[in-house]
Amino acid sequence: MTTPHLHQPGLSGHFARVLINRAGELGLPPEQLLGAVRLSDELLTNPLTRITPAQLGILLRTVWRELDDELVGFGADRQRFGTFALMARQMVDSVTLRDALRYSFKFINLTSNSMRWELLEDQDAHLELSLVDPGRDPDHFLEEFMLLLWHRFSNWLIGERIPLTTTRFRFSRPAHWREYRLMYPGELGFDQPVTSASFHRSYLFAPVIRSRIDLHRYLQRTPDEWFVKQMFDGSVSDRVLHALSESNGGITLESLAAEWKVSSRTLHRQLQREGSGFRKLHEQLRKDRAVTMLLAENCQVKQIANALQMTEPAFSRAFKQWTGMSPLAYRKARSS
Repeated sequence: MTTPHLHQPGLSGHFARVLINRAGELGLPPEQLLGAVRLSDELLTNPLTRITPAQLGILLRTVWRELDDELVGFGADRQRFGTFALMARQMVDSVTLRDALRYSFKFINLTSNSMRWELLEDQDAHLELSLVDPGRDPDHFLEEFMLLLWHRFSNWLIGERIPLTTTRFRFSRPAHWREYRLMYPGELGFDQPVTSASFHRSYLFAPVIRSRIDLHRYLQRTPDEWFVKQMFDGSVSDRVLHALSESNGGITLESLAAEWKVSSRTLHRQLQREGSGFRKLHEQLRKDRAVTMLLAENCQVKQIANALQMTEPAFSRAFKQWTGMSPLAYRKARSS
C-alpha cells in the first residue's frame, strides 16, 4: 500500500482519532465532532481509515473554537483561539524570515506556559521546540503539528518551499511514522535530545513578501492550508495554474505547451517533477473557485456549478471527492 500525497485525499485517520479522543476527555462528544465533518464511528475503530485534508482542517478548527484552545488540550495551559492570528499579523510586517521567526518565538515564549521555541544558527537554521509538560501530549500530536505549522507558515511568508535538511524528534519512531515522509521531507531522526526542524541558514535572510491583506485570505483557509501541498511563485505548476485561471480553465496542456514553445511531453515531465499534473491543477482551480464562492460570495450550489461549467449533480460529486463533504455541509462546517 503506497502512502498518499498530502495534497490528495488520504491523510492517516490517526491524527483525527487522537484529536477526537482528547477533545472527548475535555467534554466534547465524539459524535458531535464526527458529525461536523461527516465521518462515521468507523474512524475511531479502523486504523486503515483515511480522511481528506479539508476534513482534518475543519475538525481541528471545530475543536479550537469549542475548547477556545489552539493547543487542543495537549499543552500545559490554553492558547486562546485567535492567538496565532494575532501573532501572524506582526510576523507579516517583518523584513526577513529571521525577523519573523524571532518575533514569533519571543511572542510564544512570553505568552505560553506550554512550550518553548529557540532559533539556533550554524550552517543551518534549527527551530527547536520543547514542551513544558510532555506528559499531556502522549501521542505527540502537538509536537508534530507545531513543527508542521511553523515550517509551512515560513514557506508561505517568503513564497518559497524551504527544504528541510533534518527533522528530529525526542520520542521514538511512532507507528504512523511513514506519514512523516510527506509532512517533513528530508532526513528523519528519533530518540533525539530535542524536537527540531532544520534547513539551510540562507533562507533566514529571504524577504517576507506577504501583506496583512494576504494574511486575511490565508487565515480563512487555515488550518486546512497546513495539510495540503504548497506551490509557490516561479514553479511550473504555479505558472500553469495562473494560465488556467486567466483562461477560466479554457486551455489544454497541448495549447499551453505550444504557447510556451515546448513540447507537451516536456511540460508534462516538468509538472511530474514537481509532483503535479495538468489535470490535478485544473481540478485544484475548480476546487479553489468553488470554495471561494461558497464561503466568500455565499452563492447557491447551482450558481457555482454553472460558473464551473458543470451540472449540479456532477459538481456536488466532485466537491465531495475534493473535501470529503457536500458543498452545503462544508459551508455549514466552516461558517458555524
